[in-house]
Amino acid sequence: MISALHFFNYAISAIMRTSTQILPGIKAIGWIDCRHLPRRVDLSAICGMTVAVLTDVHPIAFFDEPTCECKTKKDGAGYEDTATLKFLTDRKLPRNPCLGFVVTDVNGKSYLLGSLEAPHPQVESEQRCGLPSGDAAGYEYEIKHVSIRSMVPCVI
Repeated sequence: MISALHFFNYAISAIMRTSTQILPGIKAIGWIDCRHLPRRVDLSAICGMTVAVLTDVHPIAFFDEPTCECKTKKDGAGYEDTATLKFLTDRKLPRNPCLGFVVTDVNGKSYLLGSLEAPHPQVESEQRCGLPSGDAAGYEYEIKHVSIRSMVPCVI
C-alpha cells in the first residue's frame, strides 16, 4: 500500500519530468557562425549568466508566424533541453555545419540556439510552393538543438 506522502511525491516527480517554455512572439531571427562563440555557453546559462554574442548576426527576413519553444525533460540524474525553432523565409540559409541562431522575442529578450561545442543545431529545410490563391512560396526551416541548456539568454 502506498502512503499519501509517497503518492504525492510520485505525482510531483511525474509532473516535473517535462516542462515547456514558449516564446510569446518573435520579433527577429538571425543566424551566426558558432565557431565565434565563447566556450560552454550552456554551462553559463545554467549558472544564470547572460552570454555575449560577439560575432556578426545576419538577419533573416521571415513571414508568417515563427514559433520557438524549449522542452526540458529529466534524463537520468540531469536535465536535457530540446529547443525547436520554425519559420518561413524567402531565402536559403548557408550550409554551415556550425550554424547557430539568435531569436529575439517581442519583449526584447534574445536567446541563443547553438554552441561552439557539439551537438550543433540540426537544420531541416523544405522548399514550399504557395497556392495560386496567394499563399507565400519560400523555404520552411525547422531547427532543433538538444543540449543540457538549449535556449541560452544572450546579449547581441
